[in-house]
Amino acid sequence: MTHPYLELRDVDRKFWAERINPSLPPAIFDAHRHIAAPEDLEPFTLERRKSNWDFEVGVQESLEEVQVGYSQVFPGRSVSFLAFGPPFRECHLEQNNAYRSNGLRGTDSAALALTSPEWSAEKVAEWLRQPRIIGIKPYYDLVPGCKGDDVSIFDLCPHEHLEALDEVGGWLTLHLPRKERLADPDNLAEIREIRQRYSRIVFVIAHLGRCYSGRYARVGLPAICSEEGILFDTSAVFNPAVFAVALDRVGPERLLFGSDFPIFYVRGRQKWDGDIYTNLTERDYGGNVDRDPPEVVANYTLFIYEAIAACIDMCRGLGFDQKALSAIFHDNARRLVDRLLIEKENW
Repeated sequence: MTHPYLELRDVDRKFWAERINPSLPPAIFDAHRHIAAPEDLEPFTLERRKSNWDFEVGVQESLEEVQVGYSQVFPGRSVSFLAFGPPFRECHLEQNNAYRSNGLRGTDSAALALTSPEWSAEKVAEWLRQPRIIGIKPYYDLVPGCKGDDVSIFDLCPHEHLEALDEVGGWLTLHLPRKERLADPDNLAEIREIRQRYSRIVFVIAHLGRCYSGRYARVGLPAICSEEGILFDTSAVFNPAVFAVALDRVGPERLLFGSDFPIFYVRGRQKWDGDIYTNLTERDYGGNVDRDPPEVVANYTLFIYEAIAACIDMCRGLGFDQKALSAIFHDNARRLVDRLLIEKENW
């Protein structure tokens, strides 16, 4: 079986062998990835495709394709994961939730249910009782009438949903809204409110708080690092400066590796200028106007390899040992998921 987005090249195999393979543990747990069958998604309009480069990269990856991707990207490693669907209004939420719930029976992986803020608490609780589903994944694009990410956390994840999740102690992966991301004072206040009011929730902030550039991490992470019940997944983070702040202020015991597949099969690199980050890619995606010379492009590897290498290099540079890398790339998430799968029997 071939993969729709992935083609490994010699440059990737060399990067893996030299920069990644020596440091990754034998087993990997991917705590942030998307899965959907083709029929789970309505076609994206041209206007929508232009509004978000993710739609051009590809947001659909089936359970069968997932296994093909992992076997190629992480050769010689066993990989388990926590998956949710593409969190966009084109996704048939319940159909997609059922696809992952049923498809993951008999595996050691798990799923989060995509939720609409219009759902009742009872409906959220019903999905939490479905096989392999251990929590929820809200998102701003699922807020009715939303035309951007400038909304409250509680607009996309209402209190009644949090109450239902807290009752069973389930998992929340939260993609922060608002343009200032983790540095936004309203986001920080709402994060603290969730932690204080719903303390049983396994609370994971996605993308290290969307800290893709250093300032967001320097402002946001110190402001909430004392809240020990807050965890962070590393998905979509390349920036070594962000990993440096996270490792210093949060520590490896609260970081969870996430791939953000299928987006991170893209080939390219990222550059930073203050708050601005730019994706430099091989293909001409919408908004991708900055280009490297052809000889540089020829040596591009996968986004996921660049992101993993940035994390590994910063861990090593700051003196963290193999135990810390094993915690980030497997142990932290595996332990939490295993606990919730046991507790789920009483939900």
